[in-house]
Amino acid sequence: MESVSEEFILDGKVSYWNVDRDGLLSLRSLFAFLQEAAIRHANQCGAGARAKASRGESWVLHKMAVSVSRYPRYDEQIRVATWSSGIRTCKGFRDFRAYCGAELVASASSVWLYFNIAEKTICRVPRDVADGFPSRPGPTFSPGLEKLRLDPPAAGCTERDVSVRYSDFDGNGHVNNTAYFDYLQTALAAGSLCVRPHSLQIEFLREIPPGVEQVKVALENRGQEVAFSLGAPAALFAMGTAA
Repeated sequence: MESVSEEFILDGKVSYWNVDRDGLLSLRSLFAFLQEAAIRHANQCGAGARAKASRGESWVLHKMAVSVSRYPRYDEQIRVATWSSGIRTCKGFRDFRAYCGAELVASASSVWLYFNIAEKTICRVPRDVADGFPSRPGPTFSPGLEKLRLDPPAAGCTERDVSVRYSDFDGNGHVNNTAYFDYLQTALAAGSLCVRPHSLQIEFLREIPPGVEQVKVALENRGQEVAFSLGAPAALFAMGTAA
C-alpha cells in the first residue's frame, strides 16, 4: 500500500441543500462533512467504506464531541482536516477541524468501533489495518471523550416523535449517524430551543434498523445545556447534551 498522509483534507462548498431555513449549515450537513472526510481518509488506508465489501467489516461511530464557533452560510467554502489520533484493540480515535478560509469554525474528537457486519459484533482491528493508519501524536480536542459518561433525560421530560425516512438509511443497512442530528435539530426547533448548539456531545448506543418508522426524541432543559436521547419504545439509540 502506498504511503498515506497522516492528515486528510476535504475541500467543499456549502450547497443549497446543506443549509436550513436561515441559510446556515444544518446540523446534519455539518456532521456529513466530517463523516465524509473520515471515510475518504479511511478508504486511503484500505479500511473505509470499501472494506465492507472486501472484509465484511466497518467502522461505526461510538462517541463524538464537537465545538462550533460559527455555522457557515450558503456558498461558503469549507475545508475539513482530519487525522487518526490512535487505534487500540477495537477502537479508533479521530480528530477534526473545519475552516472557512483561515477561520476555524468547528473542532471535534470522535471514538469509532470496528465492527463485523455479518456477526454484528465489535471486533479487534486487524493488524494490517492498524498498521496502515498513520496516527498523529499530540493533544486532541476532547482527550476525555473515551471515558465520557452521559445521563439520559429525566423521566417525564418533553418528547417529540420524528419520522424516519427512506433516505436516512445508508449502505450498512441502518440509519446513518448524520440523520440522528437531523432528528435532534427537528426536536429542538419544535421545542423552541436553540437549533444551532455551540457544543455537542453524543454517544451512539445502537443502530436504528429498518422497520423503525419513528424516533422519539426526549429533551430535558438543564439550564446551560439540553440533555437529549433518541429512542423507540423498546430501545435507546443515542443520548447526549447540547449547549
